[in-house]
Amino acid sequence: MSNYEYDSSPEGDWDDRGELVWNEFDWQQYLKRAKEETGRFVAFYAQLTDRPDRLDLIAQKMGWDQDDWSINDLDWDETDENSSSTGERNSDENGEVEDLDTDPYTLHRHPVYIVTRGLYYHLKRSWELAMIRNPASFSPELSWRYANSLHRGEFDSILALQALDMGDFALAVCHLKSALAAINQSLHLLQKLPENGSIRLNAMCHQARIRLFDQREVCLRIMRDCRDEVRRRFKEGE
Repeated sequence: MSNYEYDSSPEGDWDDRGELVWNEFDWQQYLKRAKEETGRFVAFYAQLTDRPDRLDLIAQKMGWDQDDWSINDLDWDETDENSSSTGERNSDENGEVEDLDTDPYTLHRHPVYIVTRGLYYHLKRSWELAMIRNPASFSPELSWRYANSLHRGEFDSILALQALDMGDFALAVCHLKSALAAINQSLHLLQKLPENGSIRLNAMCHQARIRLFDQREVCLRIMRDCRDEVRRRFKEGE
């Protein structure tokens, strides 16, 4: 998740696909495929949760370049045949692989978006189930504050991605700082649950911390690269 090619443009990869004319049904199907990609990530994460290098391993399984989770670097046409996220591939009569993926680029296809949505999906869903199973352990205040912290962390992470896509790297850093503050708040609020809770409740807290720290790692990686790019542009402008 580094070495961004900041001077390239995400629109460039789609110039040869012609004018896109999609109706509401087409976009609904597109969103369905995007949701399925998030589901794939969640499934891989569940399989590899115990691996310290799980984020990079999942990136490989998803067909992403594990070192370059960037809109500008990611070439969707070079995705592995078996891990192509939203398109299909066939071989022509000469044995050459033909890419049938004609989906347009949107943030829904960005790896960081998929990771963020997947991690926060689990965080929200596991908290919801824990509340149902252990209602006495969750005060209304704690539940609201934790849900709000999750919302802020996810929202600012996605806003940072939008800023990154637009080339506003300093703005992306500001959103990432807000996302990190929200993540720290979520971790703090988890500590307010009873220490002598049920086995399921303790397991939920453990799994939640793993995912919050992974989201923190994603934010820190992007923030580091954004700051490097801001410094580079500043030097070039001198």
